[in-house]
Amino acid sequence: MDHFQQIREKLTEQGLDAMMLTNEANRLYATGFHSTDTDGLALVTRSNTYYFTDSRYTEAAERVVCDATLREVKAGRGYTVLVEEVIQEEGLQKIGFEDAYMTVQDYERYRKALSCELVPATDLMLRLRMVKSEEELEFMIGAQRIAERALEDILKEIHPG
Repeated sequence: MDHFQQIREKLTEQGLDAMMLTNEANRLYATGFHSTDTDGLALVTRSNTYYFTDSRYTEAAERVVCDATLREVKAGRGYTVLVEEVIQEEGLQKIGFEDAYMTVQDYERYRKALSCELVPATDLMLRLRMVKSEEELEFMIGAQRIAERALEDILKEIHPG
């Protein structure tokens, strides 16, 4: 399932021009690409999707992140610069952000650097992530089966004392 498209479809309903994903779990949900902690940022606009990362992840992100423009963070061209470029290119005015996960320090950095309104929008992502596709359900069932087999195997090996 195209999670970028699902996010895009909710933007108008939420009164947003874009959604900025900085939280590790939400980036993974949207892109299918795992990068740790704050190493990466996805920006979903009404018409495009962008993924920003540094040189450690560029090649891997190119292989995994589909249907997104990939831009690399460099010295003097951090996340705020790259997001601001998209704001200017697309004329964005309201960007949703993950208020439940972003630190005050990060929020202030984005608020000062970006020429748009930042709108709390954690709920948008929480609601989307609650509903699982058939594929996601199959993965969850598969993971449960693996855990069950592992428990059965370990129960054969452990004994009191």
